[in-house]
Amino acid sequence: MAKSARRIAAKSAPSPAQLFDQLRQRIATRTYPPGTRLSESDLAAEFGISRTPVRQALQRLATDGLVSIRNGVGVTVTDLGHEEIDQAYQLRCQLAAMIGTNSPRPLDPAQLAELEAIRVAVVSLLAQKGTPSLEAFSELCERFHNVVNHVIGSHMLRSFIEILYHQTDRFWFGWMAQADMRSEVTHFLHEVEETQRALEINDFEAVGYIRRNHITMMLARMAQFRESAPDGVDAEAP
Repeated sequence: MAKSARRIAAKSAPSPAQLFDQLRQRIATRTYPPGTRLSESDLAAEFGISRTPVRQALQRLATDGLVSIRNGVGVTVTDLGHEEIDQAYQLRCQLAAMIGTNSPRPLDPAQLAELEAIRVAVVSLLAQKGTPSLEAFSELCERFHNVVNHVIGSHMLRSFIEILYHQTDRFWFGWMAQADMRSEVTHFLHEVEETQRALEINDFEAVGYIRRNHITMMLARMAQFRESAPDGVDAEAP
């Protein structure tokens, strides 16, 4: 882990929820790629906390299918095959289309302001020279995902979408390490702006279809990359 991350951890011990979010984000950005073994004692030492909250966070990650916990083996970041990844994304598409039909709710002013702040941050990211930061981009994607989820009135639907998002985003970010990063950030900006316009008139069905359509288009780009990649190059490799 980067020295800066260790310094931040040393200054302020995270709450159990913050710890869970940080570990999940590391899995998403492939700081912990599939197959990585996670040590309770090492994480407790890094974050300056006892092993109990670490164990609780790892158990939550296991419930979401991001790690496996086995006696004699320990905690390991899970992996999915290409077919399983595609199935998970296809299910995400189907669930996204249901966002506007399962007790949708309008966003409050603070949530709308957060959506605008995300748009401004994405524009700023694109304005920077060179390849956009994957870490910064993943954080903006997470924030956008969280805002859109507030539209979902059904707790069960929201829970399913949440789990599938974090099951699949780590493979998407892994693929983007070999894709045109600036182009992907631009696609994301379009999704944010389209979602804003839909929410201005509380067109919740449009919000769901926008989400579904962008996932579908991303899958098409990933498929093209797989077809054009040289032998031995894995589209999900970090």
